[in-house]
Amino acid sequence: MTPRQIDKFCASLPAATRIVQWEGVAVFKVGGKMFCLIAPADHSVGRISFKSAPEHYEALSRSPQFDFIHIDSNMIPSLASAGYLEPLDQYMKQADFKIEAVADYANFMTYKGQTYGIPTDGNVHIQYVRKDLIEDPDNKKKFADKHGKELTFPEVWEDDLKIQQTLMDPSKDLYGSGNLRNRANGPTWWYMIFYSAGGFTFDDDMNPTLDTPAGQYAVDIYLQDKKGAHPESAGWGTAQMIPRISQGHVVSCQYWDGTARLNENPAKSKLRGKWLYGLVPGSDFSGKRIHRSISSPLAALLINKYSPRKAQAAYLALWLGSGKNSIPIVSDPVNTFNDAWAKEHMTAPQVIDAYTAPAIKAIETNFQVVSPPTYLTGYLEFQDTLGKNLSEAYVGQLPAKDVLKKTQDEWNAVVRRIGRSKLKDELASYKAVMPKRNLPA
Repeated sequence: MTPRQIDKFCASLPAATRIVQWEGVAVFKVGGKMFCLIAPADHSVGRISFKSAPEHYEALSRSPQFDFIHIDSNMIPSLASAGYLEPLDQYMKQADFKIEAVADYANFMTYKGQTYGIPTDGNVHIQYVRKDLIEDPDNKKKFADKHGKELTFPEVWEDDLKIQQTLMDPSKDLYGSGNLRNRANGPTWWYMIFYSAGGFTFDDDMNPTLDTPAGQYAVDIYLQDKKGAHPESAGWGTAQMIPRISQGHVVSCQYWDGTARLNENPAKSKLRGKWLYGLVPGSDFSGKRIHRSISSPLAALLINKYSPRKAQAAYLALWLGSGKNSIPIVSDPVNTFNDAWAKEHMTAPQVIDAYTAPAIKAIETNFQVVSPPTYLTGYLEFQDTLGKNLSEAYVGQLPAKDVLKKTQDEWNAVVRRIGRSKLKDELASYKAVMPKRNLPA
């Protein structure tokens, strides 16, 4: 069956409802409970997903019909702990293969000391600022008069908010922020702020540590973004925001690095050469300057442990994940889903030409402080509850002071369902993926 046929069938079922959310994903529900997701072809989630009974999932997950899956690697803990994934270290050793990623990015493919994924995507967030606006003499004077400081590339979150709110001009359809605040993507920005304020999601006993001064600071910065955002942008995803950025309707934002390719593509952008790229803002909240970028979601090839062709699939993944063979994938100027991540990408003329040298430098810099979302079994549940509460606060449906308390209560329920001891055992893998430095070298 085709996606269109499945869509039509699901819509015909008694009591089924269909809504579109999460950047164009068709969501089918019965009684408010999801049973099917149909995503656009280039979406970061799976093309078609069904919720199934445990016994059916058990059968499907061990099906030999699937050789590999191309999916968000933050799912590795959930899938590896369920016994679905084939470790790749033996194949890497046999092929004398190493994931030659920038900085410590290869750690994102590991779980409990083993490698389970081969990256095809970097998806690290970098800072975007309109060069023509920030260097304009009138804007410099306007900013200095208002804030008593020079208008420069933002170093901390508070500076970025000031730049957005000072330089925006809604009468010209120019808004300050190009950041996302929808349910599916919003947590990505909150994590960057939270981590940079010195926060971490759990203590060593797997008690959530969100409702803390660092967490409240992150919520405050997150919600202040609304002052510079387009009034209709609360539910926007990448399909709506990327054209706004590349067509010059945004002053400043943190965004996935592939958007730089669109910005610098004269066939797609009006502002080639008019962007500055750099390190995402940091925070002094903890008493020391910390910068934290994020890579989420990021695509990787994972191998089905139950496939009779798992060795062939593993070696194909290694071939696709080599620096040389992945260059055409990450340098396409139009299909910008897969972004640069390998050391070889950083010096390849084809890649530099697609992104520009300053954007490549920004990618390298942010990879040095890149972090994941909640890298544990249950990742999607942790992500969705946080996203739901943040988005409700953003549109005024939930008091800001209640966001983290409510999220902690819901996260505690997830921990109890999955098992505290199981998650405590995974916590070291999560911490191993976190960056080891506060500032790029």
